[in-house]
Amino acid sequence: MIIEMIFHLGLPRFLGFKKMIQALREDDYSKAAIEMLDSKWACQVGVRASTLANIMDNAKVGVN
Repeated sequence: MIIEMIFHLGLPRFLGFKKMIQALREDDYSKAAIEMLDSKWACQVGVRASTLANIMDNAKVGVN
């Protein structure tokens, strides 16, 4: 999902998602999902943003 966002937004615009990136650094995927949806990007891409945010919210860490 991150790669898709970077592909569509470009790296400079993606880096504008500061709160989302910070949430990822803290392994808080639920907060990252909220930050994804709280953006102009989410309004522009609609359902795709909800789909990606749902994937983010359900991300699992430490799966071997």
